[in-house]
Amino acid sequence: MKTHGNNRFAAILALTAAAALTVLMAGCAGDGGGAGGADTAAAGATSAERPVAARVQQPEYRVLENRISYVGTVFAGQEVRVISRVQGTLSAQAFPEGERFEQGDLLGRLESPEIDAAVERAESEMDYWCTRHETDTRLVEQGALAPEQAQASERACRSARAGFDEARAQLDKTRVEAPFAGEVLDWLAEPGQPLMPGQPVVLIGSPAREVRVDVVEEDIERGVDVGTTAAMRLGAETVVEAPVTRVAPASSGPARAFAVTVPIPATGASLPRKGASISVDFILERAEDALAVPSRAIAGPVADPVVFVISDGTAHRRSVTTGVSEGGWTATDFDWNGTDPVAVTNVRSLSDGASVFPVAKEALSQ
Repeated sequence: MKTHGNNRFAAILALTAAAALTVLMAGCAGDGGGAGGADTAAAGATSAERPVAARVQQPEYRVLENRISYVGTVFAGQEVRVISRVQGTLSAQAFPEGERFEQGDLLGRLESPEIDAAVERAESEMDYWCTRHETDTRLVEQGALAPEQAQASERACRSARAGFDEARAQLDKTRVEAPFAGEVLDWLAEPGQPLMPGQPVVLIGSPAREVRVDVVEEDIERGVDVGTTAAMRLGAETVVEAPVTRVAPASSGPARAFAVTVPIPATGASLPRKGASISVDFILERAEDALAVPSRAIAGPVADPVVFVISDGTAHRRSVTTGVSEGGWTATDFDWNGTDPVAVTNVRSLSDGASVFPVAKEALSQ
């Protein structure tokens, strides 16, 4: 009997504990569910109202250019190879390389004993026959000589004078004279060197300078042409501009490059030497005083670009017309009040009227 009572008491105790546990779990579940729902709703409201953090930057008025960079070679504006016109030996170089001369100056001289002898022989022949003709003329006047003989000596005198003039012309060709004012670029023959007619003696050039650049076909098609402005760097602080004056009609070399010529304007400073290399930028487009924004501020499709102007923590969508881009900036045209910055980060996350937490460039640098 005692054992039966104990078992009954244990069963009642177990049932009571299970019921209490059930009630307790139900209460906990109810409390937890209510708190979780409230937290979720609050988080959703907070997420909907949270501003988008975006870095902002002021638009600027700038000069923007679309450039193509090359390296060109300096040449004289006019270059001429002066050749030997007669056979002879170069005896002197009157001007060293790099020295300037005037038109008609003697650059060099050729020695030719054969021409010297021909001149002397022709002069002697001319003196003889012309003197003979004068004598014959006096004898004819005195009636001591037939007129035919005086006429024959006259023809011989004229022929001898022509021969002398021809010999003198050959002698003049031994003088290598400057056809224009300029400077000696390169002596192509050395003193004592025998020269044949047509052989180069010296390369001369005008004082003016020009740059020749081999431009590839693709850049010619992009717009490099006669009249295109070229900016040339002549030194660390000297940049000059001039238009293209010539584009070769045919390409050359395996790269199919076209020779483009640009004159170097006189600046008062010394011009670069022939053969020097200088940097040349062809300016295909130029926007003066353009309203420019950082290129990464531009969003939307290419056909409809936009920027987001940030005012009082709100994004305002503005359609823009884009232009020249240079150095991370792009020329634009849109309604700007001259004060408000534009978003340059997270622009794809913005929409018109969205809340924005703007972060200025200055704040990031501190």
